[in-house]
Amino acid sequence: MRLSGLHSRLRSAEQQVRLAAEREEDARTQAGQATHDAQHRFAAPAPPPRPAAPHFEAHYFDQRVSHDAAVPSNETFKQRYWFDASHYRPGGPVFLLDAGETDGADRLPFLSQGILRILSEATGGVGIVFEHRYYGESFPTPDLSTDNLRFLTTLQSLYDGVHFAKNVQIPGLDLTAPNTPWVYYGGSYAGAKAAFARKLFPDIFAGGIASSAVTTAIIDYWQYYEPIRASAPTTCIDRLVGHTQLIDTVLALNSTLLTSSLKTYFGLPNITSDADFVNALALPLGSWQARNWDPKVGSKRFDLFCQYLTNETLPSASFDVAVPSFLSSAAPSLLPKDPRSTLTSFSHYAEYVKAHIAVLCPPDVAQDDCFGTDEYGGDGLDEASWKSWSYQFCTEWGYFIGAPPSADTPSLVSRLLTPEYTGKICHKAFPPGKLNRVPDLPDVDAINQYGSFNLLYPRLAFIDGSEDPWIYATPHSPSAPNPQREDTDDEPFKLIPGGVHHWDENGLPSGQLEPPAIAHVHADEVRFVRKWLAEWRAERDAATEAQGKGWWQRERGRWE
Repeated sequence: MRLSGLHSRLRSAEQQVRLAAEREEDARTQAGQATHDAQHRFAAPAPPPRPAAPHFEAHYFDQRVSHDAAVPSNETFKQRYWFDASHYRPGGPVFLLDAGETDGADRLPFLSQGILRILSEATGGVGIVFEHRYYGESFPTPDLSTDNLRFLTTLQSLYDGVHFAKNVQIPGLDLTAPNTPWVYYGGSYAGAKAAFARKLFPDIFAGGIASSAVTTAIIDYWQYYEPIRASAPTTCIDRLVGHTQLIDTVLALNSTLLTSSLKTYFGLPNITSDADFVNALALPLGSWQARNWDPKVGSKRFDLFCQYLTNETLPSASFDVAVPSFLSSAAPSLLPKDPRSTLTSFSHYAEYVKAHIAVLCPPDVAQDDCFGTDEYGGDGLDEASWKSWSYQFCTEWGYFIGAPPSADTPSLVSRLLTPEYTGKICHKAFPPGKLNRVPDLPDVDAINQYGSFNLLYPRLAFIDGSEDPWIYATPHSPSAPNPQREDTDDEPFKLIPGGVHHWDENGLPSGQLEPPAIAHVHADEVRFVRKWLAEWRAERDAATEAQGKGWWQRERGRWE
């Protein structure tokens, strides 16, 4: 089935890239080879081998299929969660980590050596990883048909957290809200949910930490590539912009022979659609978001991509640097006066795509079936890895990522990647049902009504990375009315220099040193969370005292 196969492979591309990078790194280390493409290490002694991650047992909560009276259902489903109470002290808080748009098991490292462990250890709290409905094993419906996806909304999932906090029974502990302080943590989409939860349900959630929180839904999110263009090595970006312009020029000639030669040169000869072809060429840019301060967590693949484009450490003799026939015959005037350096880079670009993109399609599968976007199929739960989030961005969030709308803005990707192209999945993958249909355009107002760029609330922290491709959808966005607003302990507003996507979420095992910027933000989180908890307890004590006084006044009135 076309593209459902692509998404099932590429939806987890970040994880695949990271694991591949780790294998490459291990192989080089064992062989004693130079690691020319390794991420720069922090100036610290070599850490000891990491211990095996603790095993956390999965638990299941009886969650309502629908919290909305307008979408009625009296049924429940099993929603998965994990917890660690090893740091708990009586009176301690609960830290709820929203797993967001992935299998909740992917977030378990944060219980043992990430943000949940850091905050729980510092406050005597309990950490919980809470799986999002329609991901992992937490499905309220038997399949993912358009009708059965009607229960997949941001608001429904927010109410999942509320119902869970008020009713979950942690074995041996009574930690339900509002009698226990709950702090909601999330990264990216889940970070936006953490912000919304704190604002909408302040009586349930005593605080919220919104990391890389995309609080603004945007239909045409071409700005995804702007932090890459601004922060990646200049030579690499200049090369990519030039190569992209050249490819667009060749495709615009509408010559079957030249287009076929171009696709063959990049190892993708059997992709029928020109837009599908250039969409495949854009895939390496996703590895920018996969970078992390911890090389065991992040990917170094973007560095490798740039090394290909800038001819660093790669033997030119192994590549064909002759003028490709489709260039010499198509547009010789486009060739630079001294073409060798440019053509070498172009040849390396093609070689990278052959070696790292084309191979994502198995030999026995047609390239159109891997990279095409004309057909989508499959309503089974095994399609959730691509279909659940696709439904969410098609209905509420947008984020159709492509080229800038203005020709004056240099583009890292082909101008063929328009919102119409990147958004066509919405109507091909989700045909109208009897009870539900996908809107013509995502209903971004359903999200932006909660505050968008201006969202702020007491005891709500925003933590972003300065090089995050999603920063233009956060309150730190250069497009926001006040991206430099004050950073206080009550309303923290922190930007990690050089940081990318929710870099505060992961951590190192106890006793190992984090880089200064990460250690600093973790220390800040511990400090302001402790202050929040003290405030919450003072508010509770004041309310209890006021309630007691009211009782005595009523009793005294009966006798006087």
